[in-house]
Amino acid sequence: MNIRRATPFALLASAFLLVACENKITMENYNAITTGMTEREVEKIMGGKGEEQVISGVSIGSGGLTSTTSGTGKDKVYIWKKDNAGEITVTFRDGKVIDKGKSGL
Repeated sequence: MNIRRATPFALLASAFLLVACENKITMENYNAITTGMTEREVEKIMGGKGEEQVISGVSIGSGGLTSTTSGTGKDKVYIWKKDNAGEITVTFRDGKVIDKGKSGL
């Protein structure tokens, strides 16, 4: 391959890698996430899908027995984190943001 042909390709590949490595765990991105946004809109801000968290808890029935429930609600919780850069957690109900949280920002 000719060096003149390879140079634009190398520059494009380098630019792509820089964008892919960009830290999306920022206060700016956290503040950009608002109630009512869709999962797709949040994924666009955050640069992709977060890691889905399993929601579980304990319930007490009328007989006084406790049981553990897991993932039975309509809510989905996703977390985005990067090394020591902090994390952003977003809760969706019916595909729309109902809550968000942050840590280490």
